[in-house]
Amino acid sequence: MILSTTRHTCWVVAVCFAVAIAAACNGGGPTAPSSVAPTTTVAPVNPTPGGSGILEITITPSPVPWSSEPIEGCSLPHTWRYDQLLKNMGETQITISDRTDSFDGVQVSARSGLGIVLPPGADTSIRTRWCSAYSTEHRTQTTFSGSDAAGNRINVAGPVVRLMAR
Repeated sequence: MILSTTRHTCWVVAVCFAVAIAAACNGGGPTAPSSVAPTTTVAPVNPTPGGSGILEITITPSPVPWSSEPIEGCSLPHTWRYDQLLKNMGETQITISDRTDSFDGVQVSARSGLGIVLPPGADTSIRTRWCSAYSTEHRTQTTFSGSDAAGNRINVAGPVVRLMAR
């Protein structure tokens, strides 16, 4: 029983360490090429009737292939890279101020003060990268929040992104 508990504790510590490292490594980087269709989430900024904005989030590539390309600041061997395209499909300006990132269902980072301003029809691309000690399949998700020009608060969870196993 003691051996089983020790193994379980070591496994939990290893997973927590991998998630913490993945959070530290998240940021910009080149995107791996892919012929797979992107994943899209479309969410209303102002869900009231006659709402004024819609934020569309597209992930490319999706699913994300495993890579062995190093990520600056991370010594873990298993990496993934993808783009998140944020597009304002609505009729009013959107300002995205905050971002939270989750890795395998656990929130691992939160950033504020982003200041991403999207007029109607505008878009921006955010390069995202992850690293892990494990080459197994993972899931990530980014939630963006901010406000529209009318001062309405927005909170849009992007698609769950599948990081492919090696």
